Amino acid sequence: MQRMGSRAVIFTVLAIYAMVNLLSFVWVGAMSFKSSAEIMSTSPWSPPEAINWKNYSDAWTVGRIGGYMLNSLLVTSVSTVVALAISSMSGYILGKFRFRGRGIVMGIFMVAMMIPPFMIVVPLFDVLQSLRLLDSHWGLILVYIAMQVPLNTFILTAFHRTLPKQLEEAAAIDGASPLRTFAQIVLPLTAPALIACGIVNVLHIWNEFLYALVFLQDRTKYTLPVGIFNLGQVADYSSNWGILFAGMFVSILPVLILFAVFQKQFTSGIAQGAIKM
Repeated sequence: MQRMGSRAVIFTVLAIYAMVNLLSFVWVGAMSFKSSAEIMSTSPWSPPEAINWKNYSDAWTVGRIGGYMLNSLLVTSVSTVVALAISSMSGYILGKFRFRGRGIVMGIFMVAMMIPPFMIVVPLFDVLQSLRLLDSHWGLILVYIAMQVPLNTFILTAFHRTLPKQLEEAAAIDGASPLRTFAQIVLPLTAPALIACGIVNVLHIWNEFLYALVFLQDRTKYTLPVGIFNLGQVADYSSNWGILFAGMFVSILPVLILFAVFQKQFTSGIAQGAIKM
């Protein structure tokens, strides 16, 4: 009885949290269809008097949301793919092989996950400047890859430990090389964990603001979070709040669609990997 009561409390809290998030999306969507005059003169929760698609066209052209989105797509996709490629190999080695110093390597990854991003902004700035990668998408991509590899490796290491070793032994008996065994047998089995890590990486990189703000100076290279911030500053002076809300709503849609498509794989990968650690 006590267990059912605690579950009811947990589900109630989660339902309230989900409702608050859903209402925030609905609110941003409704505000994106209002004109600036209507936003200032009506209640924030009142529905728009008319569907104003001009906000979206202005956000795409005047606010340069299209360019910012392309920059975010480039940075996010390349960073996620490379981070997953590196993490899949490191997770396989740490999860399946015993060697001297394995605990130290895992400890380094654990420490890397606990470092707050703002603590290493200045050292990273100096490193990128010395490598002549400051104000470059490729410099930002390198930083994002280094950010995501520790968490990915932690999850994938735990997932690899749950896979039966007999599969690799059978492949070795059949004459498969370690590389072929990893590519054709082990890697497909880790697909749920890779998808879960990929979604987490996309969410982190797509919404990352601090590094993109500090390391990018050219406005044409801004990612979406910095572009939305810049759009907000413009709205402060021009009172064109409709463009800002339209840009915010457009920036939310890609990650919502991604999570909706891969929701089952995400929960499966997290459950089988991190929880079994």
